[in-house]
Amino acid sequence: MSERVSINIPTYNSGKTLEETLVSIANQTYKNIEVIIIDSFSKDRTIEIAKKYGANIFTADSLALARKVGVENSSGKYIFLVDSDQTLDNDTVERCVAVCEERGFDVVTLFEKSRITKNTLAERIIAYDKWLFHSLHDDDPIHGTAIPRFFKAEYMKRIDFLNNPPITFEHSMIHNEIVKMGAKVKFIDSHIYHYETPTFRDVFKKFKRYGYYYVPALKKDANLVFHHSLPRRAYFSPKAFKNPLLLMGLFYLYFVKGIATFAGILSYFKDKIIRKP
Repeated sequence: MSERVSINIPTYNSGKTLEETLVSIANQTYKNIEVIIIDSFSKDRTIEIAKKYGANIFTADSLALARKVGVENSSGKYIFLVDSDQTLDNDTVERCVAVCEERGFDVVTLFEKSRITKNTLAERIIAYDKWLFHSLHDDDPIHGTAIPRFFKAEYMKRIDFLNNPPITFEHSMIHNEIVKMGAKVKFIDSHIYHYETPTFRDVFKKFKRYGYYYVPALKKDANLVFHHSLPRRAYFSPKAFKNPLLLMGLFYLYFVKGIATFAGILSYFKDKIIRKP
């Protein structure tokens, strides 16, 4: 009898992409899957789409709590963290289960690939970034970049910080904590595909939001946050020079992310001062 896999998908106004995600899950060659949607009170068709595909639906006040709610309500032996704008190869779940059941691994890192829709410079640079560190299998929890998404549930359910997780570096913290528990991680070349931020303006807005939670993340794990704040070590590998122009773009992308993160940190301290009695 096959082991159940609980696919956790946090959502908020995800109607534009969620159906594509759920179709890719429905088309999996591995069938013992439960889909858990953790929604933060969407105002579009997100819930309607989730019901159409038979998902189990829960709510969370914020993305920061969605992981906790999803893990607590997962009944599978394995938990697969998927975003609402991602799709999977048809055999991705089957390959992940096989790696764990037949080869004794506990956690799986997948090759994440970008889906370019508008062919903007920002999309192409981000896609190059993602291709670079995944092609190097660079998934060290502190010094690397690629993050695992498929876990034995017994490890996920032991993570204390899920009671109050910071949004920033959330996946990296999960990765690091589980490795500390002794979990064995395997990188495989099965794919997750997802849409990229189309403009640098959108990148700025996204990382300003992440920057707002930078200080709480720093308090949680300063060593991890420090190392993940540095330019990716993959940028300095020989493979990075395959496209010198896009390599230059990577450093510009890093600069934009850094400025946006700093703006988010300033917003965080501003709110702390305003709320101070």
